[in-house]
Amino acid sequence: MFALALIVVGLVALIYLLLFALAWKGWMVMAAGFVTALGCMWFWEDFSKATAKSSEGG
Repeated sequence: MFALALIVVGLVALIYLLLFALAWKGWMVMAAGFVTALGCMWFWEDFSKATAKSSEGG
């Protein structure tokens, strides 16, 4: 759940900054991208372990 929350928050921040914000700085985009990347990595790690367990029958 936390991984999905990080992905959603990061993507919403990126979309807002790039499309709707009147002024933004580079560190804001980098931070939103970092949060999104962190959520994606965390989700991928959990997803790959869960699918490995389910294919093993555990």
